[in-house]
Amino acid sequence: KAFLSVSSRPTRMAAFCRSLRQGLRGSCRPRFMASMGPDQPQVQAAGMGLPRWPAGWHDMLQYHFFFEDMFVQARVFLTPSVEEHSLWIFDHATEKLVELENYNERLKQSEGSHLEVSGPRLQILDGPGGGHVSLGKDMKVEFKNKNVFSWLPAGQSTDAVIHRPDLELSMTYGGRTRLGRGYSKRYFGHYGPHWGYRFIQSSWLGGDKFLWTADATFRLGDGEAKYNYFKLLDSNGQLTQADSRDTYQQDSEAFATIDGKRFVASITPLGEWLHDYKAGETNSRMQLRYCKLRLSCGDDAPLEGYALNERCFGVLG
Repeated sequence: KAFLSVSSRPTRMAAFCRSLRQGLRGSCRPRFMASMGPDQPQVQAAGMGLPRWPAGWHDMLQYHFFFEDMFVQARVFLTPSVEEHSLWIFDHATEKLVELENYNERLKQSEGSHLEVSGPRLQILDGPGGGHVSLGKDMKVEFKNKNVFSWLPAGQSTDAVIHRPDLELSMTYGGRTRLGRGYSKRYFGHYGPHWGYRFIQSSWLGGDKFLWTADATFRLGDGEAKYNYFKLLDSNGQLTQADSRDTYQQDSEAFATIDGKRFVASITPLGEWLHDYKAGETNSRMQLRYCKLRLSCGDDAPLEGYALNERCFGVLG
């Protein structure tokens, strides 16, 4: 994608600011409040809808949909110079990753008080209690919220991240209806400009476990924003977590110590989606790997399933 010329940047920035003001308007905008970091997650009501789009200088919305024979990933990524949305699948029958959508046109937000956006084909409704992700007439994934957690990421004082690790799913695609479980994350605010992170997430682990863990630095210079967490949720809603200082990641493993027990999440990549978000002052490379996952803890029987491994490094602007 071409870089913006110097003369076009003020116009693009003015348009972005107008769009941001429109996204933030309205006193009825849903608010996910949090005052502490990842070590003190706050439980939120499952019936809340997501805030309108966009809600910050940088805004990212992502969905991971796990089914017995397929995985679906959808994402919207925004900075002042970039807005792109994508959707791809991994089909276990063919053992191939297929990109179905990758578009750099800004999504249009409806007049509603919650997130409801549309592009040439991609449509996302994320309102009270759940919503859907649709790709034209080809695919529709409906989801319902169960557990919702929020906290303040490193470097943020007011804008909480929103995690939903155990969505209930129904997907219509390829003439079939599939049931599954899923994950969604929405965060927004001023990040970077220099940043990097590693993230592993699974909603298909041992049948009743949901894992998400990160090792990130969201700012270098002007105060480093270091950010780590390791969360494991069971089907009864009980959350097991490591202290931030007791978890980290390597290339294909995540480690955590919880109550003296060592957890190791090991991944084996099956497919990869590699993409550069590159325009204006944004230049960040994102690598998404769909993987087999094995979670071990001491002498306990390991849990096995599938996961998304996400890594992104670069500059935002």
